[in-house]
Amino acid sequence: MHEIAQRAKPREKTMGNRAESCTWSSPLITAGIVVSLFLGGFALSPTIAAPRTAETEKTADKKNAEQYIELVRRDLRQDRREIIGEALALNPTEAEAFWPVYERYEAELNRLGDEKLALINDYADNYKTMTEAKAGELTRKAIDLDILRTSLLQQYLPQFQKVLTNRRAAQFYQIEMPLLKIVDLQIAAQLPMMP
Repeated sequence: MHEIAQRAKPREKTMGNRAESCTWSSPLITAGIVVSLFLGGFALSPTIAAPRTAETEKTADKKNAEQYIELVRRDLRQDRREIIGEALALNPTEAEAFWPVYERYEAELNRLGDEKLALINDYADNYKTMTEAKAGELTRKAIDLDILRTSLLQQYLPQFQKVLTNRRAAQFYQIEMPLLKIVDLQIAAQLPMMP
């Protein structure tokens, strides 16, 4: 995986009298490849062929979903720092100011991720016996979590702008927002459609 990231070197394009680096595309491509590899590995993993009752099937499905989601979250958390660091190419002064703010933001983002995992578990528990009321409740909670995550991005913008510049903070958001969507899409792809 890291070999792929190493090969995806930033290219330069010339604009007038200056050369401009196009580093933002290679980290996003790398992130897509990383997540695709996770999805491919998960889809290809062998399953136990023993007969399953409805209860054991429900438990196994929930456990598989939890393991997959945790895998995606943990590995992307690790790779995300590398992707952001490579794309932003922070100088030592910027890095010293940026990473503590990012760590606080990431801790709050992880807390929201834990709430999303609890919501997914709730969905898994009720998937086969979904009522109208439960479907409405789960939908409201999912929307509320998306709003909270957007609010978190909004809340931290002034802090990132303070330790970087407006332009550099915008670059960070250009990287961070698609990475969040990649995780969402990969997790959503593993959840069955509500009956």
